[in-house]
Amino acid sequence: MSKIYSKETKQKVHNLRNRGWSLGEISLKMNIPKNTLSGWVKDIKLTKKQQKRIKQKIIASGAIGRPLAVKANREKIEKWKEGIREQVKHFGAYAFNNPEVGKLICGLLYLCEGAKYPSTRGLIFINSDPMVIRYFLNLLREFFNIREDKLRCRVMHRWDQDNKRLKRYWSKLTGIPSKHFFNNKPDIRTKGKPTKKINYKGVCAIQYSDTSLQFTLQAIGETIVKNGAGGT
Repeated sequence: MSKIYSKETKQKVHNLRNRGWSLGEISLKMNIPKNTLSGWVKDIKLTKKQQKRIKQKIIASGAIGRPLAVKANREKIEKWKEGIREQVKHFGAYAFNNPEVGKLICGLLYLCEGAKYPSTRGLIFINSDPMVIRYFLNLLREFFNIREDKLRCRVMHRWDQDNKRLKRYWSKLTGIPSKHFFNNKPDIRTKGKPTKKINYKGVCAIQYSDTSLQFTLQAIGETIVKNGAGGT
């Protein structure tokens, strides 16, 4: 049921509008919805000066309100993300608590991001996300009998990036000595195009000269996908 307003209230609204008040200002003062007010004052013609004032006020309010709205929306998104992370955090320990699960995840990762046999002979795992690279290596070291001295690394980077600095970064992250890193030239296609992502560390390629291990990981991933897809 709609609220009934007195003639005195409507007259106050008319007086404020005639003085050049915006609908927002009147709504705040009178505690009346703007859509209700608009019907009451639709016949009142504002002067150009009054229209200019209202326009400037709207712009000023927007300039103040936008950052607040952006902040509120960002906080809402972060709260939403944190809620989901809380729901799934129990998955984090599965891989290292169960060797079979660990091998399964390692195989799936390799199927997605690894070089495949027979096009390539030997394990090559490529990614630009440091966490993915580290996690894959942790699984590989934990559940497969690898030799550290056979691990190699290659960093593919943009023209304006410091190759030596990137090597130091990835060496520390992977635990692979810098002497086991291949030399690599920057991507000439990026010359004259500044790197926009501040934390971009290039693309890291982990290499391990073992075709049997490569195909084992590939086969694990293929088996899981094939069965899940209903293949035979």
